[in-house]
Amino acid sequence: MMNVRDAMTPDPATCDPTTTLRLVAMLMLDQDCAAVPIVSGGKVVGIVTDRDIACRAVAQGWNAAELPAAAVMSCPLVAISPDDTFDDAIQVMRENRVHHLPVVADDGRLVGIVAQSDLGRRMTNLELGQLTRATSIRGARQWPSKLVRINA
Repeated sequence: MMNVRDAMTPDPATCDPTTTLRLVAMLMLDQDCAAVPIVSGGKVVGIVTDRDIACRAVAQGWNAAELPAAAVMSCPLVAISPDDTFDDAIQVMRENRVHHLPVVADDGRLVGIVAQSDLGRRMTNLELGQLTRATSIRGARQWPSKLVRINA
């Protein structure tokens, strides 16, 4: 049986909670990825996806050049262990409607990230289609109103 460690990307690029979304987006471009785990004090505290930047910041009128990752990161974190099975990862993605799972060791240290696309390379087209439908777009959320909007 395949474990998460067999499908994950080891040692992914990370940012801290104060990193601006512009820098997070630049890192996504440089690393050709759609999600960046947010790490503080050696522990993963959240994750920022390209969708978080687009929908939680830019579409809401926030200034992504100045807004910190902590303002839009998904937390509490949904993560998985490197020793969990491939099927466990699929189930966690389905239940939480997410496309990326940080892979966290027992001591809380980030060891990798597994994306829906990583799993998809090991699934049939039908299985991937079912997973994609099960993890599709969630409803809109309200975000903090204390942040200063840029002029739209």
